[in-house]
Amino acid sequence: MAASSIVLALLLIGLLFTGRGGGYHGLTFTTLMIVVVAGLAIGWVVLDRLAALALAPEVIAIVATTVAIAGWIIADRAFHGGEQAAGSSLALGAALGGLIRGVTDDRRSMATLVALAAASAWLAYDIPNLAFQPIRDFHLYLEAGTSVLSGASPYLTQPLTVAPALVELPFVYPPLTIPLFEVLASLPGPIADGLWEISSVVAVIVGLWLLGVRGRWLVVLLAWPPLALGIAVGNVASFTFLLYAAGFRFGAALLLSGVFKVQSMIPTLWLVQQRRWRELGIGLAIVVGLAVLSLPIVGVHTWFAWPTGLQAFAASLVNLPSFTGPALDRWQGPIVALAITAGLVVFAWVGRGRNSLARFGLASVVGSPTLYLHGLSPLLAGALVLGPELLWFFLGLGTRGAVPFGLNSAWLAIGMVGLTLVIASHELHLPGDLTPARADLHPLGQSRQVWPPARIAADEGASVSSDR
Repeated sequence: MAASSIVLALLLIGLLFTGRGGGYHGLTFTTLMIVVVAGLAIGWVVLDRLAALALAPEVIAIVATTVAIAGWIIADRAFHGGEQAAGSSLALGAALGGLIRGVTDDRRSMATLVALAAASAWLAYDIPNLAFQPIRDFHLYLEAGTSVLSGASPYLTQPLTVAPALVELPFVYPPLTIPLFEVLASLPGPIADGLWEISSVVAVIVGLWLLGVRGRWLVVLLAWPPLALGIAVGNVASFTFLLYAAGFRFGAALLLSGVFKVQSMIPTLWLVQQRRWRELGIGLAIVVGLAVLSLPIVGVHTWFAWPTGLQAFAASLVNLPSFTGPALDRWQGPIVALAITAGLVVFAWVGRGRNSLARFGLASVVGSPTLYLHGLSPLLAGALVLGPELLWFFLGLGTRGAVPFGLNSAWLAIGMVGLTLVIASHELHLPGDLTPARADLHPLGQSRQVWPPARIAADEGASVSSDR
C-alpha cells in the first residue's frame, strides 16, 4: 500500500500541473501550490502533535480550527495582493490538513499522502474560483422569479448566438419551480442569499450523511470541488445531490430531483426496477400537484413559453458548444452519446440493490447534456466503496480540465466509478481488509456501507466517538 500511495499522490500532483490555472491575486499557480501544500502539511503536523497532548479531542479541534480561521481573517484584512493571498491560502490549507489528520492518537497511514495530494487539487481549484461571482446561479433563479412577478417570461424566445456572461445564463427549469423563486425574490437580497446558502450547505451535509459519511468527513468533503462549486454559485445541484442520496430510502425524492435537471430523472428508473410502485406514485403525485398549484401563480402563458425556451436553449448549445462543458454529446455527437447513455442504463438495470442505484447515478452524469463540475456529485455513491488510496485519488480528479491523451480529468473520474461498480458488491460494502489507520482516512470508516440501513445509521450516530 505504501508504494501505491506514493504513486497515486505523485500522479495527482502531476495532473495538477498539466492544466495550470492563472494563479490567485498575484500568486502564480506554482506559488499557490507551494503555499497550499505547506498549509496542508502544517495543519497535519500541528494536529499530529496536539493529538499527543492530554487534551480533550474537542478542545484540540476547536483550537486548531479557530487558529486557521483567525489566520485567514488576519491575512485578508491586514495584507493586500500576494501577501493576502498567501496568508489566507496558508490558513485554509492548515484547516483542511488538520481536519484530514483528525485528532485520534497513534494513527499512521501512507494513504495520507494521497489525501493531502487530493486536498491540494481541491484548494488549487477552490481558492481562485469559488469567490468569483458568488451565488451567481441563485441570482439567475431570482431573476426568473422577478420576471414572472412582473408579468414577463423568464425563458428564451430565440437561440443565443453570442455567449452571455455567466450572470446572464438562460433559465430552463420548469414553471412549477418558479413560485419558490418568486417567494425568495420578494425577500431582501441578503436574507434570500443567506437562506439559500445555508440551505445548500445543510442539503449537502444531509446528503453525505445519507450516503454513510460520518464525523469530520462531513466537513472535509464540503471542500470537494463538485460540492463546493454547487454551494458557492448557489446551483440547485446541492439539492439534487440531496434528493438523489435520499432516493434509496425515500424513492419519491428521485422524481423531485428530476424536476430541476432532466438527467436527474434517470435514477427514477431504479424505482421501476425495484418495483417500488408506491414511492413512484407518491413522487408523480407530488410533481403533478406542484404543477397544478403553480398554474394560478405563474399563469398558463408561462407553461406555454417553457417548451419554446427549451428548444431555444438546445439550439443555443449547438451554436455555443462550449456551454456544454465536457459533456459526451459535445465530444462524440448526440447519437454516440445517446447510445453510451442507453448502454449505461442497461448496465444499471441488470445491477442489484444499492449498486444498481449507484449505476443509475453514473448514467445520469454521463447522459447530462451539459456537464459542469457540480454535476459530478452523483458519482460519489459509487466511488465511496473504493479503498482510501483509490478513493482519494478519485476525489482529486475532475478539476484540471484537459490532461494527456486529450482526455478531460472528469472523464477519468467517471471511468473509475464505472469500473468500480462492475466489481463492487451489490450492497456496496466497504472493503473488509482495512486497517484501523486506513479506515480512519475513509469517509465511510464508521458506517462501512454506502446508504447504510437507517437503524444502523442511527445507532452509529449515537455512538460516534468523541474524537470526531
